[in-house]
Amino acid sequence: MNVIFRVVLIVACFFAAIACYVFGVPVGGIFFVILGVTFEGLFWAGIFGKKKKVSNPESK
Repeated sequence: MNVIFRVVLIVACFFAAIACYVFGVPVGGIFFVILGVTFEGLFWAGIFGKKKKVSNPESK
């Protein structure tokens, strides 16, 4: 996956989680709070997710 696309996707999940929390908590919308938790989980998975090992062709 392209690095720039991955960073944009992670940042979008972060801001989507904040937006869901801001809208869901005062209104009492449990759906938006759950959606916020989901986006936050995707954010953290994107930050600490599996990284591909880069094989070094010169070491073979």
